[in-house]
Amino acid sequence: MNNQNISFSDRIISLPSGFSLIWPFRNVAKSFGPYELFLDNNALVTSRWFTELEKSIKYKSTISPIHALSEQWLSNPAFRSHAAERIEKFLMPFVNHGIHFGINHATTFAELLKKHEKASRSQWMITYLYVVLLYRIVSAKKGDLQPKRLLTTLGQVDVPRFNACIMLCTLADYLKENKEIKLIGDNKPAFSYISSFVDLHTSNKNESIVDESYLRNRAGDLSIWLYLPALIQNGYHCVGEPVVVTQDKALKNLIFRCFPGVLMDSGLMAFSFDERSFESHHSENIAHKIYANTETSFIPVSREEQLEKLKRLKTHITYGAKESLVTEVEKVWEEWLLPGFFDGFND
Repeated sequence: MNNQNISFSDRIISLPSGFSLIWPFRNVAKSFGPYELFLDNNALVTSRWFTELEKSIKYKSTISPIHALSEQWLSNPAFRSHAAERIEKFLMPFVNHGIHFGINHATTFAELLKKHEKASRSQWMITYLYVVLLYRIVSAKKGDLQPKRLLTTLGQVDVPRFNACIMLCTLADYLKENKEIKLIGDNKPAFSYISSFVDLHTSNKNESIVDESYLRNRAGDLSIWLYLPALIQNGYHCVGEPVVVTQDKALKNLIFRCFPGVLMDSGLMAFSFDERSFESHHSENIAHKIYANTETSFIPVSREEQLEKLKRLKTHITYGAKESLVTEVEKVWEEWLLPGFFDGFND
């Protein structure tokens, strides 16, 4: 890949509706297309953003809705009951604007979602334990240092090294201690994005406690950030420049800005911290803490060993947690993670 280091302002297009198009790799420049647009759930459900695109992008775009459709399938029983009909309804606005999804696309997508449901459930929640750690860090009461200790001692435990999630937790921990700092050029405290992301949302997500639904929602929110790099790293060949479409404020204002992916010549990728996000002394402090928390190398292991490592992570991040939270973590483990953990998407 090239050695460009593209600023976030050159990787994002903000639309009047509040949606944004984000080029997720700091070393892959926005160019002249064609484009493959990867939608999060809101971008699927609310299609008006597509009408706001400049013609130079709109008419060179294909749309990849499977990630958003998977979220609908996994979270919405009414969707599963009439999947082909609901898919057709969601995609029709894009079809009316000239997007092609193939012959019998609604039925094809529905069959695919059903076939891989167990594997999708497991993969969807693979990061939920780090969501629990993020929640504990952000919601910790004054003087409660346990969540910070759990983060800083991760390197001493043989657990899965989801470095992107560790980096996000590290940033959250730093911002909680420095609630007044702002991203360069932004007028809101950076912590407000993390805090809002972690908060319970009673009106639009019907959340009242940190339960299975909450953990599914937050893992789903983060998944669009993690999904595309993982897809490419596992051999997916985009039909155009990969672009993420999201309206989520924490994602578009903080997470994609601070932690862009980097594509390498080998086809592998890594997440990075963009030190241009904050004033230099804060960035230096954040980078130092990120390095300390992520310096343990990732070593590929078998699926069985991965599960054992995840068990250790579960024990680690729930240490000292309220019984009600531990109960929900165990429920997600039994109902979401385990059933499809050893299933693949190739059979």
